[in-house]
Amino acid sequence: MRTMSAVKTFAAAALAVTMSACGGGNNATGTEPTVIAGSSTALFEGQLEVGGSAFYSFTVQATGLANVMLASVTTTKEPGTSSPVVLGLALGTPLGTDCTITNSLPASAGLTSQLVNSLTPGVYCARVYDIGNLTSAVNFAIRIVHT
Repeated sequence: MRTMSAVKTFAAAALAVTMSACGGGNNATGTEPTVIAGSSTALFEGQLEVGGSAFYSFTVQATGLANVMLASVTTTKEPGTSSPVVLGLALGTPLGTDCTITNSLPASAGLTSQLVNSLTPGVYCARVYDIGNLTSAVNFAIRIVHT
C-alpha cells in the first residue's frame, strides 16, 4: 500500500506544478506567428459580345505579383475552335458593376501571362473587352494568379 500512496503523492505534486504553470502574469515574451500567404489561382470564363466587356473581382492578401493570362478565345459558332482575335485585357479596381482600369494592353490567347502587375493587399479586378475586333461573340478564359 505504501507504493500506491507514493504514486498518489507524486501524481498530486505533478498536478500542482502543472497547474501553477498555467495561471499567471502578463509578462510573457512571445512573438506573433508568421503567416505566409501562398498564391491563389482563379479561372474566369464567359462569353464576350461584340463591343462588350466582362470582369472578375479578386482579393489580394499580400503584396506580390498578379499574373493575368488570356488563356483561350474560341468562337461561339463552332465551339472549341480557337480564334486569333485580339482583345483588351486589363487590371483595375471594381467600381459598381464595372472595373476601373489601371493597366491594360491588347492581347491574343496564349499560354504566358500577358499582364503582370505588382499589387498590394486589396480588391482588384481583371477585365476583358472588345477593342473593335469582334464580328461575332466569342468564348474566353482568363487565368489569374495572385497572392
